[in-house]
Amino acid sequence: MSSEFSSKAAALQRWLLQQALLATPAGRVASHFVDSLVDMGVPLWRASLLTSTLHPQVEGIGLTWTRDGQRLRQEYQHGSFERVPSLSPVYDAVVAAQGRPSADGTPMQGDITPMTRYRLERGEGAANYAILDEFRRAGATDYLCFAIPFAIDGNVHAGDAGAVITVLVDRAGGFTEKEVTVITDLIPALGAALRPGVDLAAIRSVLDTYLGRDVGRRVLDGAIRRGSVEAISAAIVVGDLRGFTALADEVPRERLVSMLDDYLDCLVSPVEESGGEVLKFLGDGLLATFAFDNSEPGPICAAALTAATEALRRIDVLNRSRSADGQPVMTLDLALHAGEVLYGNVGSARRLDFTIIGPAVNESARLEALCATLDVPLVASRRFVDLLGTAAKFRSLGPRVLRGVRTPVEVFTLVSGNVDAGARNV
Repeated sequence: MSSEFSSKAAALQRWLLQQALLATPAGRVASHFVDSLVDMGVPLWRASLLTSTLHPQVEGIGLTWTRDGQRLRQEYQHGSFERVPSLSPVYDAVVAAQGRPSADGTPMQGDITPMTRYRLERGEGAANYAILDEFRRAGATDYLCFAIPFAIDGNVHAGDAGAVITVLVDRAGGFTEKEVTVITDLIPALGAALRPGVDLAAIRSVLDTYLGRDVGRRVLDGAIRRGSVEAISAAIVVGDLRGFTALADEVPRERLVSMLDDYLDCLVSPVEESGGEVLKFLGDGLLATFAFDNSEPGPICAAALTAATEALRRIDVLNRSRSADGQPVMTLDLALHAGEVLYGNVGSARRLDFTIIGPAVNESARLEALCATLDVPLVASRRFVDLLGTAAKFRSLGPRVLRGVRTPVEVFTLVSGNVDAGARNV
């Protein structure tokens, strides 16, 4: 193998280590790695990367490269890999890389990225794995697989997630021994380059999942100092599922959680689809905002109203389906308000909450409580209706005294026809 090959391999290793410092996205790292191998003269026929992730719906992300130009990205739902041992040759590599714990619980030591190889032109692996037989029939001659564990605290344990990369050639004789040695030596650097990007994506996913998109971004950008707040103007949405407390004593726990998730999804999805931010769940309800930023408040309030009416519509559909199956149902109470709030970090020295506080938030909660009193699914304040710019969709319910608020607030609800009658009376 020429000195040029060795020089390019060394350059690729340096590049990979630099990407680890930059937390370059995994897809970009993998693509450059594969392209570099081809540039070094390795006649790759196919390559794939599978990385673990931390996401409510997605367990792993797969990237596939082929010589004919295919670039495929796939997302694998939770549970997709439960049958991996019987279907995929990567399982052997994963088991080897995880280092099965010894009897005393101490992880086995050694190469944490061992190679699994199948010389396809000899028929290796084809009898055990249909995919390898498929590759062999398509012309592949050699298959290398590396499982890269993303361990914690310096030890590799069974169950550690990470990445798996496979590379195949279709050259007679397969990979040369020099190519195998160089690729094997590059794998730790590849893993080091992949991990920061994968971890950063997981952190973003966790923050988005538990804090919301905007709050997650702010926290990741360093907005974690107690008392760090800013005044913003926003439309405020407070929602609560009426009837949940009573059902909690009647419905089995596993069904109760599933039912709550279904109902909250009917509320959260419209808020996010309309550009709102769900700040927190309040037991069986939530608090959401639609920040005005530098925009005119009218369209923002219209977006909040769209989210509210769509949530009521979806819950109406859900209730009809559940009623038809003889299952218990709940109704949704919603309050729409607007005003200036303080947005930021509030809490103790070591336990913070990124939220909104202020009189407008308290008033929103008091408004939501009026839904049950007035037997309407939605109430809106005079301030919200005025900022919306049209009162045609609303009818006044008159001024109401809100607990803790000195001046009575005129309250509105939607006129008949803007919310399906079934949203309240299933």
